[in-house]
Amino acid sequence: MFMNAFDNVVIKRYNINRVAESQVQVRYVYAPKERVIFDLVNKAQNITLPVIAVSIASVSRSNDRVFNKIPGFYFNKSTSDTSPVSASSAFFRAPVPVDITVNMSILAKFQTDMDQILSNFIPYSNPYIVLSWKIPADFNLINTYEIRSEVLWSGNVALTYPADIASNEKFRVAGDTSFTIKGWLFPAVPTSPTANVFYIDANFYNTSVINLSSTYDSLSGGTYTYPSSAAIIDDLEVVSLSGNTLTQYVSSMIY
Repeated sequence: MFMNAFDNVVIKRYNINRVAESQVQVRYVYAPKERVIFDLVNKAQNITLPVIAVSIASVSRSNDRVFNKIPGFYFNKSTSDTSPVSASSAFFRAPVPVDITVNMSILAKFQTDMDQILSNFIPYSNPYIVLSWKIPADFNLINTYEIRSEVLWSGNVALTYPADIASNEKFRVAGDTSFTIKGWLFPAVPTSPTANVFYIDANFYNTSVINLSSTYDSLSGGTYTYPSSAAIIDDLEVVSLSGNTLTQYVSSMIY
């Protein structure tokens, strides 16, 4: 996505009268700058200037975008690819905000090439551009939810000129800069979102014959066996509770 956003750079070659004589498509390669320079030196490689090398430098968690401790979210999840009506709610764990640092190295043969390449992205990165993508399709959601990730430019391009080169080496100018992609990393998709549902069945027995001093009949979870001579019908009250693993506290009072 990053390379597609910056790709399609076309520069012009001018003559002494500032008349465009040809156009050159700038190539983007995913590799460190050192790898591209090695290919330039190695005559067997088909690498020509200008070229832009892009590589990921680091991935780190973005503490500035961790707002709370919400464990996750509920979304409408489709259970059928053809029937949106057949849907259920699924719980997804919250993604982790990450900052992806991307290095960009520009290698050009002429200063005019470098100037044109810089003018293709600097005016549009003030201060950032936005990449639009969606929640991964593996989550099988009914609706498409858009995610917008900022791509922040560092604001600086370090230009390097060859101060001392051999007679057989070609002149080239290099420009190094970097960007930060405000992205997200999602945990694995839950395979069975409704598997962790627990049911609690509690049987309560009438204990009035046990506790004669009680004004009101009470119910107890303990199992009592009444003697047949008492001629008492066992009173049984069944209370059923159900819930998923997010249920933390359940309380009840019986009068």
